[in-house]
Amino acid sequence: MSIPVIHVSSKEELSSKPNIGEKCLAISAKFEKKYGSKPDFISRSPGRVNLIGEHIDYCDFSVLPMAINVDFLCAVKVMEGSKVVTLINDDARFGERKIELPSDGSYVKINSTISDWSNYFKCGMHVAHSFLKEIAPEKFDSAPLAGLEVFCQGNVPTGGGLSSSAAFICATTLAVVRANMGKGYQMSQQDLTRITVVAEHYLGLNNGGMDQAASVCGKADHALYVEFKPELKATAFKFPQLKNHEVAFVIANTLVVSNKQETAPTNYNLRVVEVTVAANVLAAKYDVVLKKLIAKDEDSAKGNLRDFMNAYNAKYEDASTWDGNIDNGIKYLTKMLSLVEETLGSKTEGFTVSEAAAALKISNEEFEREYLSIFPVRFETLKLYQRAKHVYSEALRVLRALRLMTNASGFKSDEEFFSSFGALMNESQASCDKLYNCSCPETDQICSIALANGAYGSRLTGAGFGGSTVSLVPGGPNGDVEKVKQALIDEFYRVKYPNITEEELAEAIIVSKPTDGSYLFEL
Repeated sequence: MSIPVIHVSSKEELSSKPNIGEKCLAISAKFEKKYGSKPDFISRSPGRVNLIGEHIDYCDFSVLPMAINVDFLCAVKVMEGSKVVTLINDDARFGERKIELPSDGSYVKINSTISDWSNYFKCGMHVAHSFLKEIAPEKFDSAPLAGLEVFCQGNVPTGGGLSSSAAFICATTLAVVRANMGKGYQMSQQDLTRITVVAEHYLGLNNGGMDQAASVCGKADHALYVEFKPELKATAFKFPQLKNHEVAFVIANTLVVSNKQETAPTNYNLRVVEVTVAANVLAAKYDVVLKKLIAKDEDSAKGNLRDFMNAYNAKYEDASTWDGNIDNGIKYLTKMLSLVEETLGSKTEGFTVSEAAAALKISNEEFEREYLSIFPVRFETLKLYQRAKHVYSEALRVLRALRLMTNASGFKSDEEFFSSFGALMNESQASCDKLYNCSCPETDQICSIALANGAYGSRLTGAGFGGSTVSLVPGGPNGDVEKVKQALIDEFYRVKYPNITEEELAEAIIVSKPTDGSYLFEL
């Protein structure tokens, strides 16, 4: 499917996207004020929230995000004959930047050691340039990209786990491709997703693809089933049409920021090591080989929990590799949970290095070299049981959520849907908190307040350890969205952050239905 294009000159087309259309007219006016002329087009990509499926993407299990109604926009004018990209940000904290374009068609250099907002634009420009060389090498292999005047504007909160960087990069990449290929070129969602997945790698961040897929492929009133195997793919699933309410989500930022670099040895990096060790301990127990045909790094070469599921099924269940079928997935994952109980359930206190090495039939020295030297980690014991149980049960909740959304017979009442979907979100939060230990007191408090004031489900979203929460709330005139918002303001934000401003509150709480993904607006 191609990236949708809206012609701003067409009142009929623009009125079909009223909120986005108003933003486009506003940023066009700001561009004209800054540069003295009108832009040629505007590219736009939204932030995202993950509804269910936390910390399972790096085990190759599918997730269920949606695009939300905060976004990043780039108003752009192509400057024929220029070899400069000029960047202006609507946020006065970010100064104007000029990027010199190499005349020989080489890439613009990115210095990841310097923290600057223009680096995200450069990342988007780099992958766009690679794509242009791929589709039109005769034009872009040895000639510079087009010079541009760009005005950037975004309202995706930074640091809250809502993928502000992915929204920025996807909007940038789309803009650079459109500017260089011309008005008639239509870029596909698949291509934009594929090339932006690796963009942040140039800043040293090894992301997995969910953020970009959700931002690019989002669809109004739909969640996205994002699969990573056998290839990255996003399939839209529509929320059911309810009788008296809309499906709405209240997204609340805890304002707790976890420094990823400082906490990685005890948080993210440690979880990756634990689920990798768990997969290999299970493989050793059931005498199967974890085959990894394409390994991105040393750690992924050791296989993961999905690889174990496939290997076990191939040997004992006479089943082929799981192809994403919901019913088969539910059956397979249920079996995996029973194997986790049988194999790891007696060690709920965790595995020492010696115990993990013994389970793998290797020496302590081999274990440390093979599993503990890839990323810096700190621990007393490895919580293999808890981590494996979370991954398999969370992957199962994603499939159960899809089954709810594809319920052909419908729901007898709005409450039946809200209660069923909300229960899965609550189970996910409990698992993230008790089994994966990636929640925090502020997240737990927000979830409790939301549930007590009309939300049916509430959970952390993103990596956790702070960041944001997402709560399922009946929307529309008969809904409880405003009640939940006010309760969060009175019982959480005003109490924990007594000096918080109205502007900060407006940024901390976002109300959104599932929205559309990337767009181009031609002026």
